Amino acid sequence: MTSRLPRVVKIVFIAGPYGDSSGYLNIDRNIARAREAAAALAEEGYGYYCPHLNSVHFEVIVDDVPVGFWYAMDLRFLENADAILMLEGWESSEGACQERIAALDLGIPVYYSVPELAADLER
Repeated sequence: MTSRLPRVVKIVFIAGPYGDSSGYLNIDRNIARAREAAAALAEEGYGYYCPHLNSVHFEVIVDDVPVGFWYAMDLRFLENADAILMLEGWESSEGACQERIAALDLGIPVYYSVPELAADLER
């Protein structure tokens, strides 16, 4: 039996700010921005891994899990990415900065917008 699902060839890791010391609403805005990027990638035909969506509001749901766990898990997914997309404000995010450095160390191309990525990254 053959699958009817299209084969996803390229996977893009989405990196950007998640946490925000000013509270829940700003965290929710960061998640929404990441969700919009994920939707834009899907519309372009790219698969993605989005830490924001993978662990949405787990800072409350499992508040006893240290932030280092989430960083380490996300970096494992990054190792298999074909590219990384840096969202607006990434410079102020410790996690996104670590992910960018890891991507550069792994030779993974770094992009700062979906149009830039789509113009450069072969599907």
